[in-house]
Amino acid sequence: MQDEIKAHLDSWFIGPTEAYWKIFEFSMHGESSVVQCLPVHLSNEHYVNFHAYQTINEVLARQNVKKTQLIAWFDYNSAHDDGLDLTYWQFPQHYTWNAKVKSWHPRWWAKVIGRMYFVSLSKGEQFFFTTSFDYI
Repeated sequence: MQDEIKAHLDSWFIGPTEAYWKIFEFSMHGESSVVQCLPVHLSNEHYVNFHAYQTINEVLARQNVKKTQLIAWFDYNSAHDDGLDLTYWQFPQHYTWNAKVKSWHPRWWAKVIGRMYFVSLSKGEQFFFTTSFDYI
């Protein structure tokens, strides 16, 4: 019978890059930023989650069913002046998304990177909507 665990431990290999980091005692783990995915959609064309037993009227009657991160970004910028200089993908660096009340609030801590979902060129108007955001 072959001992797979012993075979794995016996064949452990440390490459030159990892050896360099260990010799100079650089941190190996725990230094990463949170990536927040940002939905991109056209007006009234966002995804809505529901259970099979729910009727259409029940789903549409839910509070904030039409509120997405993108719509909330537009709403926040129309009501406040403090985030107008930030693009949609930069917004999570300075604001946090509260999913329960579906709104953005100023961020106090943590490094967050905002990334928009990929939109194919075949999506037409939705693709051109995403390219209108300032990426620089």
